[in-house]
Amino acid sequence: MKNEIRRKIEEYAKLMKWTPGDLYWKHAFMVRKFALMLQKEVGGDKDIIEVSALLHDIGKAKLLASGHEKISGELAEQFLRKIDFDESQISKIIECIKYENFDSVEAKILRSADSMALIMDAEGQKWYFTKVLGNDKEKILNEIEKSFSEIEFDTGKKFIKDAYQKLVNKYKSAVGCRG
Repeated sequence: MKNEIRRKIEEYAKLMKWTPGDLYWKHAFMVRKFALMLQKEVGGDKDIIEVSALLHDIGKAKLLASGHEKISGELAEQFLRKIDFDESQISKIIECIKYENFDSVEAKILRSADSMALIMDAEGQKWYFTKVLGNDKEKILNEIEKSFSEIEFDTGKKFIKDAYQKLVNKYKSAVGCRG
């Protein structure tokens, strides 16, 4: 991907603010970092993975809830067509962003990287756990465990294993030890 196109995508993603400060951008940047790390290990189209990572949550600017994936896909599609992004890649990017089909390695990488970012980003967790999950310890523990289960690659699980275990231990003790 040309640097000019990457810059336009980054600028657009930065405009779609859905958290205070720049937490949303830090999240997208971290998802991109993890996605590209996984891509080096398991393959997949680097441009599709990078663009999907940068744009996967832009719909949260309009809907900070389940269902934002569809909005993110629609906004990403409009934007990518506007900047004349490679038409043959747009549908694959949208498929990754919408989180409806995980058959492609690119979609698996995006979901894995998004889950890794949730587990690794302490600053983002604080905001998400408070504002979205209402500091409900049981919901938080469920979200952490769900995120870990969505990491499809051993490389990713190994990379975040220590942070994951610390979070699980913290929240299991807060809700009382369960299975």
